[in-house]
Amino acid sequence: MELPGGLPMADLGEDRDGLALDRLHVPLGPVLPDWPAGLVVRVTLQGDVIQEAAAELLDAGRAAASSWWTGRGAARELDALARFLGVAGWADAAAQSRRLRDALLAGASREQIAAPAAALARRVRRSRTLRWLIRGIPAGATDVAGLLEQRLTAIEVAVASRTETAGAVRAASRQSVDELAGLLVGAELAAARVIVAAVDPDTEPMPVREGARHG
Repeated sequence: MELPGGLPMADLGEDRDGLALDRLHVPLGPVLPDWPAGLVVRVTLQGDVIQEAAAELLDAGRAAASSWWTGRGAARELDALARFLGVAGWADAAAQSRRLRDALLAGASREQIAAPAAALARRVRRSRTLRWLIRGIPAGATDVAGLLEQRLTAIEVAVASRTETAGAVRAASRQSVDELAGLLVGAELAAARVIVAAVDPDTEPMPVREGARHG
């Protein structure tokens, strides 16, 4: 059933402790600040915990995701870092990452941005507030803090290298959209956007499978 305004009505289901709690079906995306273009994640909540999740890309997202980042690994990692910092609420550092991304896309050499990119990475690593915010948030085989460190390292290597090897490695290791759903099951809703931003799923066109169920 739907409530006035199109809002879904909660139903009942067992939670992880076997208790019957309200289940609310909530879509996340496709239009959210610092959210991957065209991504929709449909979650089933009991309390503030995600019990089920399914992810898909809308046609608009598939059209937008193309070869734009090919050969621009450093810029893509800076873009992903900016979105992650934006979701985490660190607007100043997010803006700095975007400026470096834009400089690369405008033709600046990696040598020109190597020093400010390294300074940004050091600043992010040293933030106690950010470490406290993301501590203990799992993201598959690692956690959000681990994914952030991987991204910072990839940026440093990419801007210090004459090739895009680091960016190519990161692109090859990116998880697909349907794999993202499994990472969200069991997470609190407040952590879901942080996980999505840290994972930065591959939004290239792909067959869409049904997401994770009954976590």
